[in-house]
Amino acid sequence: MKIIFVGLSGFDYPHTRVRCYGFAKALRQRGFNTTVLSFKDHLAPHLTEEDMYANLRDRDKLGLIYRAVRKLWPDRKHLFYLQKAHFHSAAPFLLSKWAGARYILDYDDYDVPLSNFFARGRYSRLCFGTNDWEEITARIASKAVACVAASHGLEEFLSSYNENVIRVETGVDTEDFHPPRDEKPSEEPLTYFWNGIVWGDEIVRCAKLAMKAFARVHEKHPETRLLVVGGGLQWQRLIEEAKAEYDHVPIVFRGWMPPGAMPPILRESDVGLLPFGVDNRWVRCKSPTKLFEYLASGLPVVSWNLGEAGHVIQDGENGLLVDDLDSMTAAMTRLADDPGLREKLSRNARRSAVEKYSHEVLGDRLAEFIRRFETRP
Repeated sequence: MKIIFVGLSGFDYPHTRVRCYGFAKALRQRGFNTTVLSFKDHLAPHLTEEDMYANLRDRDKLGLIYRAVRKLWPDRKHLFYLQKAHFHSAAPFLLSKWAGARYILDYDDYDVPLSNFFARGRYSRLCFGTNDWEEITARIASKAVACVAASHGLEEFLSSYNENVIRVETGVDTEDFHPPRDEKPSEEPLTYFWNGIVWGDEIVRCAKLAMKAFARVHEKHPETRLLVVGGGLQWQRLIEEAKAEYDHVPIVFRGWMPPGAMPPILRESDVGLLPFGVDNRWVRCKSPTKLFEYLASGLPVVSWNLGEAGHVIQDGENGLLVDDLDSMTAAMTRLADDPGLREKLSRNARRSAVEKYSHEVLGDRLAEFIRRFETRP
């Protein structure tokens, strides 16, 4: 049996990179025959990632779905692994109706309010039988032979629609992401780190919380800096607003980095930051890629105690959990004051990544689950 991973984004975006390309590689290493169909990489390489999410017209989406159906048709007797429920999910969904194709739904964000289906309801009804986004997501999940959830919150959500649900966190490649081999020179500044795809207001608020907390820490510890790495639709807006508000604070911005550049960037850093600007279902269901990359890189993590982070971080052992801006500032200051605590958290963070969230461990779990669906019932 072949497993065809179907994703909307390209390799540069974490959703498809980790949960299509990465999981396909992990299963291939365990004897499965896997391949990837990325709408961005294989059907629309001339478009940007932002185009795929924000700039496509309905007829463009229908054209991509048509091409995907034609490409997937010869493999309709095999198993599709669908990452996310957006317009691209119509390809395996329709093949399941027309030809009895089977697919597994992989869901790594609660995307219903942000779903990228169609502007015109008639096209959603044509592809999915309804134009209600929540109902579309429910139908995609219920028609799947199984679902893979990236977090406890998503596991609970998908279990309402499908009895075959397993939780497989986003995880991290611990061979690529690892702590520095050599000791950091003492004269280098203590570096706090935040990175992300700045796609809208919610992510802008997250990044600005990190900046505001850092500005407070820097008043007491002038030997520190904040490194911010990212891209996306609102990236330039974030830079402009930050420079207007924090022009006196050493905040270093670096634009979007290719995936291979991220591990060495993280090894320049000392503390990973994961604030959340809102408390909603999206946040509580999220399995943040950056969290696992921070852990694997041996970074002490200061994270909001919301959603999956509360399951991954044991406060005071492999990171610090906080509830608001004041407690985040206090935790960041505490790490600046206490090199011994940073060393302890760094060591335990790396151990957590290797023992619980490495692709080696998660690959075994996913492989065992998928073997249940190698043959048709």
